[in-house]
Amino acid sequence: MRYVFILIFGVMSLVGCAQLGDSYQEAASESSQRIAQARATQSSAPETANVVRAQGYFVPPLNLPEREGPSWMGLPVQFVFDGYPLGRALNDLLAPEGVSVRLLDDIDVTTPISLRHEGTVGEALQQIGLMTGFSYVAEDRLVTWRQYEIAEFDVAFLAGVTNFFLGEDDSSSSSTNNTSGNQVVVSGAGVNDDSAQYLNFTSEALSVWEDLEHALTLLLSEDGSLSINQSSTSVLVRDLPQHVQLVREYLLQQNERLTRQVAIDIQVIDVTFTNDNQTGIDWSLVYEATGGEQVLNLFQNGLNQFIGEQQGLSITRNSGRYAGSEVLLSALRQQGVVEVNNHPRMVSINNQISKVVLEENVTYLASAGSSSTANVGSSDLLIPGVVRTGFELFVLPKISNQQVLLQVSTSLSDLLGIEEITSGETTIQTPQTTRKKFFMKSLVGNEQTLLISGLKSGKRHWQSKQGFLPWLFGGSQTDQSQRTETIVLLTPRILPTGAIL
Repeated sequence: MRYVFILIFGVMSLVGCAQLGDSYQEAASESSQRIAQARATQSSAPETANVVRAQGYFVPPLNLPEREGPSWMGLPVQFVFDGYPLGRALNDLLAPEGVSVRLLDDIDVTTPISLRHEGTVGEALQQIGLMTGFSYVAEDRLVTWRQYEIAEFDVAFLAGVTNFFLGEDDSSSSSTNNTSGNQVVVSGAGVNDDSAQYLNFTSEALSVWEDLEHALTLLLSEDGSLSINQSSTSVLVRDLPQHVQLVREYLLQQNERLTRQVAIDIQVIDVTFTNDNQTGIDWSLVYEATGGEQVLNLFQNGLNQFIGEQQGLSITRNSGRYAGSEVLLSALRQQGVVEVNNHPRMVSINNQISKVVLEENVTYLASAGSSSTANVGSSDLLIPGVVRTGFELFVLPKISNQQVLLQVSTSLSDLLGIEEITSGETTIQTPQTTRKKFFMKSLVGNEQTLLISGLKSGKRHWQSKQGFLPWLFGGSQTDQSQRTETIVLLTPRILPTGAIL
């Protein structure tokens, strides 16, 4: 019985082991399948369009040093000179490369030099040049040393001398008409000829070349010399290398100043008031019309101190050629009829005067008469006259730190009308003109607008009424007055400087 129990227990153990082995195989198989499925469904990284895959070896570009001069200047060299004569040092340095040495300008070959160098031949020549103050020119088989360097520079200016005169002179003139031949030309005169006051700005014989010669002379050594050639607008300098370098730096700076340009946009605005009681522009209404958008700079530091006191004001241009002025025009149209004249743009060089004249000539009968000749008879004599009116502007700009200092002299004249005067059988014509002058200096920022106001004029017309009713009510004439104020807008814009000569 005991043997039967042992047999049954052994059979059951073998069956359990067999089942355990089968379950292990199944679990391992299921795990392998799950791993394979996971690998199959694994997301792959997208290919980047900017990444280029190519087979081959990567070879980085070679950053070779840039050298000027013959190829032998890049050869390595190592030496130590201690009180060694200059002539022997140059021969020992260049003779192994088959290069000759030439010393000009009475250079002393026994000049001692002390130098420790480890580098290229070209760097050694530069070190020797810095030590001695000599200049050299390297060729394929020759190195020429000079005590003095000769260099030529271009000057960015035209040949000639500039003369100008702005404003009034101190000589009083009571005559307003100039007679030339049989023609009378009407010109402007002072408002008060008895006044001794005058204001002008003048320059006689303004020569850039003379000023340039005086400045360059200060930069030369005692043995240096220069020659200014106005026909080719160039300067030739012969001096020690360090002094020639000073001249080079100074001329580069002056060329940059001389070639700076400024463009000035010009607008002339006439405001004719529709209200008979209004005599000028109400700037407080202009400020209210602009909505306080800070377009007008004259309102930034207080309004009361500018109204009726300042004549040279400025407005800021937000964008475009006349962006700020368009806001001003919209505000002025609320006070009267606005007429805008856009004059040609003026372009001027730094510190050089420019002129714009828009002139209109009108002829009239200035004088009439008759002349008689014995045994011939009489003939009528008519002398015409010319009235010149229009717009005249002189501007002298100075550009500095994104600001423009303007010397402005402007004159606006207009023909009001031509009346006839009769005496007996002779009739002549007399023109009536108005003239507005302004002479000022002002500092204006780049792309800001200078506003010149206060130029006022008025017209008054009398009209007679015919009939019984006007006479009955005590009036036979009526008058109509018209008041106009002129505003000049000058907008300087600094232009980019081109290549320096």
